[in-house]
Amino acid sequence: MSTNPRTLNWAGKAVIIFGGVLPGIATGTISVMLPGISEAFGGGGDSNLWITMVATAAGLGMMLGAPIGGYIADRVGRRFVLMAAVALFAAFGLLAMAVTDLWQLIAARFVIGFASGAMTATYVAIIADNFEDKDQGKWVGFNAAIAVLFVVMLNPVVGRLVDEGWRNGFLVYAIGLPILLLAVLGIPARDRTGSEAIEESASLISLVRGIPRLGQTVLLATIGGTLATGTVLYWPFRFRELGITSAEQLAYHYIPNVMVVFIAAFSYGFIRKWLSVNQVFAMSGAISAFGLVVVAIAPTPLIAAIGLTVEGAAIGFMTPNLSIYAISIAPAHSRARVVGLMKGVYYGSPFLTQFALEAINGWRGISATLLAIAAMSFGLTLYILSEIRRGEPVAPAVGH
Repeated sequence: MSTNPRTLNWAGKAVIIFGGVLPGIATGTISVMLPGISEAFGGGGDSNLWITMVATAAGLGMMLGAPIGGYIADRVGRRFVLMAAVALFAAFGLLAMAVTDLWQLIAARFVIGFASGAMTATYVAIIADNFEDKDQGKWVGFNAAIAVLFVVMLNPVVGRLVDEGWRNGFLVYAIGLPILLLAVLGIPARDRTGSEAIEESASLISLVRGIPRLGQTVLLATIGGTLATGTVLYWPFRFRELGITSAEQLAYHYIPNVMVVFIAAFSYGFIRKWLSVNQVFAMSGAISAFGLVVVAIAPTPLIAAIGLTVEGAAIGFMTPNLSIYAISIAPAHSRARVVGLMKGVYYGSPFLTQFALEAINGWRGISATLLAIAAMSFGLTLYILSEIRRGEPVAPAVGH
């Protein structure tokens, strides 16, 4: 339940809606820039590993930044953490234009990722602080959906900038500057109430009692992160098996998936009027399993693209649902920390699950790997349904 919900002004609502674009830029535009970066730094041979690290460094930073940023946000306030994170994002994004060595670019990308992770945890906590339960799903969905839409629109812009020189692609990080201004104008300081201070003094007892919920959070975030970000490591190779070798054609087959992610996330608040958090988890797992099975066994690229599009609905519902789940199990005094833990595992899950998935890939190939992820998705559905049947809901059914 939200504690003393407030109403954000126009600037606060704008930063909630558009602020998710910044973490999206950190992870969603780098692929367009990598070929130019590789060429500039003599890509090939041993340097390929370092070029790859330019992309993965942000993910590692996000994995650490989300829990650390969430902890600081609970201790010193959401406004401070959000402003500091956005400022770091913009500063190091623009400083990347001036690097002379590849390690400097990797370091800058790590800081960008760290700031992005701190942002994501703080955004969700701000939504929980300032909106009633029935509106939280709507605003979390808006934050996720607008991020997806803008990244799709920004990729061609970044591509055009990179064509004029790889450094120019980092100009897109200047979007952080107006977001920072909106944060200054619209995000209120969060005052600690007396009841929160009392709860904080009992934090050790709360931590011990909350271990089962935290373990469940790690499990759900691992599955959700693998579905949302881990699958992209494998489906392009499945399309190559089906004869799609052009990067441009791969992008065209991916567009329907991205648009369905946007539609599902944008409509999440409406869906939550009819379904509980638990039911959304169960539905998302089933949708993802079905879509991935289709991709794995499809005889043609068209059918595989249909399966990939179906899987996009699961991602669009799952991502905001994880945030609402974290809000629902966390007391107000530790809300950002719980959200940060969930986000950190979410971003780090591809690193955690890739060892098992790569073993399956080496043993039985890409289709078997996608089927393994589908089995993980269906396992989520069975787990949630069993908990509901036992009368032990995964999360409170709020917002009805």
